[in-house]
Amino acid sequence: MDKPWELLFDTLLGEQKELSRRVREAMQAQLPAYRTLPRDALDDEVGLEVARVLRSARAGRAALDEAELAELAAVGEARAQQGVPVTEMLRAWRIGIEVVVGYAREVGQRLGIDDAQVLEFVQSALAWSDVAMVTTAGAHRKAELALAHAEQGRRAAFARGILFGEVPAAQLRISAEAFGLDPASEYVALRARAGESLAVHKLEQALGFDDPTQRCCGLYALVDGDIVGFLSEPPPKDVDGVVGYGPPRPLNRLAESHHLAARALMTALACGFRGAYDIASLGLRAAVAMDVDVGESLRDRYLEPLAPDGSARELVSTLRTYLACDMHVGRTATRMFVHQNTVRYRLARFEELTGANLRDTEVLFEVWWALERSTMSL
Repeated sequence: MDKPWELLFDTLLGEQKELSRRVREAMQAQLPAYRTLPRDALDDEVGLEVARVLRSARAGRAALDEAELAELAAVGEARAQQGVPVTEMLRAWRIGIEVVVGYAREVGQRLGIDDAQVLEFVQSALAWSDVAMVTTAGAHRKAELALAHAEQGRRAAFARGILFGEVPAAQLRISAEAFGLDPASEYVALRARAGESLAVHKLEQALGFDDPTQRCCGLYALVDGDIVGFLSEPPPKDVDGVVGYGPPRPLNRLAESHHLAARALMTALACGFRGAYDIASLGLRAAVAMDVDVGESLRDRYLEPLAPDGSARELVSTLRTYLACDMHVGRTATRMFVHQNTVRYRLARFEELTGANLRDTEVLFEVWWALERSTMSL
């Protein structure tokens, strides 16, 4: 290299401390995230990066060796852990290079160095900076994803602990506040299943999890393929999925709400429903779905005797319609497009085959139970 080129770099390296100070001040003046970083640590880091830029530009190379790549990756990881957004980190690199280039031009004018050689330095510095920016951005993104994954893991573990009653009372308030929850508020537990036509993450968003546009807040986890969690408000009724939710409860009693949410989900699935349901909206169907022994007994009692009869399907259909029409023969006949006497005959045939008396309220209730049980996919 000729003497002016060497003189330029020797001067820049000799004034590195002043140059680094200017870079650090420019970063902190323009980037709010950098104002929160410890000044001494930032001075050290900026000084190292300025030295790297100058030495790499002096050598006329933009390629980095493994050690330099590792050091730059560490900077990217550190910024992610410090909460500095990747956009601000990249702007900081650009600001730093602009300050270095501006300072080099000042030195060049002061020493009377030819503009062409200063321009060559500028090009070398920019080329090195581009590689450094790509390296730190990649490391920042990787660290950011790891941090987000770890945070979600902590949130999910807390959600599971709350819903299954495993969080100690002494820890509950502290952890709740750490996750932005109000320990004094009540929340609604839920358990949801996406189904084949809906992705789980779409259902998570529809329920209001991880969506800043939603007013309600809460936490969730995945348990055996289901979304289990809690929200400050009940889920939307028309959600595209199957959701069971429980009554509002404080955090220390959310296990009660989750128990009922799980029952509501299993009932809704058994009935082939879609949307969000609580136990109250499902009524006695929740008991039909969960009490297997009673349901099977009633099916054997009222539906099995119909099997040998060739018109069993017609009898069952007529019974369902009759009960849906409040046991009104005329409305039943109209809905089924048959004569009223046909309805009466089929009801009488059912009584004959089963020995049941449809004028008995208890029998009517048992028949309804058996019919509901027979439609459920359990």
